[in-house]
Amino acid sequence: TIAANAPGELIGVAFDAEFLLAKTEDVSQEIQQEEDNYVAGLEWGEANGADVVTTSLGYLDWYDYEDMDGNTAVTTNAVDIAVGLGMVCVTAAGNSGNDSWYYIIAPADADSVIAVGAVRENGVIASFSSHGPTFDGRIKPEVCARGSYTWCVSPNSTTTYTQLSGTSLACPLVGGAVALVRQAKPEWSAMEVREAVMMTASQSSEPDNSYGYGIMNAALAIEYDHTASIGNDNSIPNSFYIINTYPNPFNPSLTIDISGVPGSSITVDVFTVNGKFIENLYSGVLFQTNQKLYWQALNISSGIYFIRSTINQSVQYQKVTFLK
Repeated sequence: TIAANAPGELIGVAFDAEFLLAKTEDVSQEIQQEEDNYVAGLEWGEANGADVVTTSLGYLDWYDYEDMDGNTAVTTNAVDIAVGLGMVCVTAAGNSGNDSWYYIIAPADADSVIAVGAVRENGVIASFSSHGPTFDGRIKPEVCARGSYTWCVSPNSTTTYTQLSGTSLACPLVGGAVALVRQAKPEWSAMEVREAVMMTASQSSEPDNSYGYGIMNAALAIEYDHTASIGNDNSIPNSFYIINTYPNPFNPSLTIDISGVPGSSITVDVFTVNGKFIENLYSGVLFQTNQKLYWQALNISSGIYFIRSTINQSVQYQKVTFLK
């Protein structure tokens, strides 16, 4: 799917890449040690210079839906660390769409990962593809790719190809495309690559918990402009980013540094992990390129909160922790 280079038969998405192969699963059983194996695999990959990680596995048996919060599962936390070290992590969303569970599985709940759902050859979501949201209300998956009757190397042969289905087949298609983006834009951080993939997918303006931000488009991702929002050619760039929230954890005052185009309209709100609105911190315009906001959290409980900042269709979240 990624590495094939057989003209007339199958050409992989990134056939000329260099590969590190790690098997961390114990296929004979499902045990928690496999998560530790996965962490070891990420550490090994990072130590050997991996730029992109594509993972076709997931864990559910010892977790509840409440654990799909981006902070609990061992593999989820490991992905966050790996992305912080510069690796773009791509993972299968899961194949539970027809089950009572229905939702994505770890580490697809990580807030730094690119979780991949599966669509059929006509672009319609595959019924088995796991859905969002995460327990804390984030949209999942991030993007989709073909995961129904996808061509790949036959697991039972060293010379033939076959068609298989699952988000595990969609995932490497996106992983290979991400490798192309990294090659074209080596200066982008792992999170900037993730943003480009999401913001240029087929339904980035109206994401949902089936398709996420839509079907990935590698060509558009490479052309993505991190300094301007997608719109008509005459629109004024109005993107922004939260430079920093500090201290984190905090008590009782949180400082939020925001950078953006002066004159842009902005709204900054606070929500709980369950999506309950807590407080509006600011609704107005940016008066300067760099602007500070402050949250005095005087009458709330200790816990994790999300700062949501919105300019038009551009939305960003920052996770903060309040400790009394």
